[in-house]
Amino acid sequence: MRLPLSILLATLLLVATMAGGWWVDQRIAQMHARHVEVASGLERMVRLNQALAGMAMVAVLEENALRSASYETVHAELEATAKTIETLTRELALSDEVAPLAEPRRTLRSVEFAALTALRADDWSSARGRLFSEDYVLAKKIYEIEADAAVGTLSREMADAARRFDRLRAGSLAARAAAVLLLLWAGFSFSRRLAADLAEQARLREAVAAANRQLEDKVRERTAALEEANRQLEALSTTDALTGLANRRCFDQAWDAEWQRATRQGLPLAVAMLDVDEFKAYNDTLGHQAGDHCLQRVAQVLRATAQRAGELAARYGGEEFVVILPGLGPEEAGPLAERMRQIVQDLGIVHPKSGAPGVVTVSIGVATGLPQPGDFNRHLVEAADSALYEAKRQGRNRVVIAGAAC
Repeated sequence: MRLPLSILLATLLLVATMAGGWWVDQRIAQMHARHVEVASGLERMVRLNQALAGMAMVAVLEENALRSASYETVHAELEATAKTIETLTRELALSDEVAPLAEPRRTLRSVEFAALTALRADDWSSARGRLFSEDYVLAKKIYEIEADAAVGTLSREMADAARRFDRLRAGSLAARAAAVLLLLWAGFSFSRRLAADLAEQARLREAVAAANRQLEDKVRERTAALEEANRQLEALSTTDALTGLANRRCFDQAWDAEWQRATRQGLPLAVAMLDVDEFKAYNDTLGHQAGDHCLQRVAQVLRATAQRAGELAARYGGEEFVVILPGLGPEEAGPLAERMRQIVQDLGIVHPKSGAPGVVTVSIGVATGLPQPGDFNRHLVEAADSALYEAKRQGRNRVVIAGAAC
């Protein structure tokens, strides 16, 4: 009777370990789903917060209240997302890193609400003063740092939890393997079917290996898809949606890189700031769709002109554009900027309010210099901006060169 009893005990142990393994797998699946919710929620919070700040900034810079039309909707989505993440972190027994972000977030929103209130009352100077105040910039930076810290802490805790469940799964698998071995030993003692049992085990092992290979292939496919999605997301985050040019963030990164390269190699560096003349009047007369199309046509000119290695055309904000021209001094950068201006004028985009030309024109400010170690790289951009305003002051539709600014 001992052999049948041992088989029964081994069978019961195997059933128990399989049930335990199933429970562990269910718990891991649930935990993974919650972790994915937390991770995606954190990413959404960061994105929505950036969207709110950007929406308010664009509305103030462009002096266009319509740019903030969806501000309250996005704000409500941000708060709902934050509450969802707080609930999930409590359920998962994670650190309460999200709740402390509420107060800095309220501080940012109060400033932005005040700026938007002033904006909608046509008090542009007050709105601009609030959004460009040192307190607001500092509060925004502190919130970003605390948000990054919260994301890092929660990510580490979720990774630790995943590792704990992986160890539990390994223990469950080990228990199941032990039960199988015990059952095989009992079967061998009870009968002489060792060869058949071993063959069956070999077949099972091959099936598991094949399943593992299929799983590894799927993991590789999913990883490749995720990397491609991340690349596309990175491209979207550095591209202006309207014109297809690089956005302000991409320009800042490229400008820092070109400045450092020019400093290391002792090469000149030029930058051109370009502004569409009388663009507000164009918008007011022909409508925003025509204005958007106008900006797209100008962007096509800049994209076609900035073709050399290192050159980059970007939308700086509103109807203002900027072009990085590495390796050029005033004798090369000036004619190139003049060519940009002439091509835009030759497009013949009718502008009823432009005065004598009757078409859309641009004013361009150019600054060149030879960067030196320790120089402040924004000086050259500021010089180009000043040259742009001088071109405007002189009557628009012209190029003004600031000269060496380093």
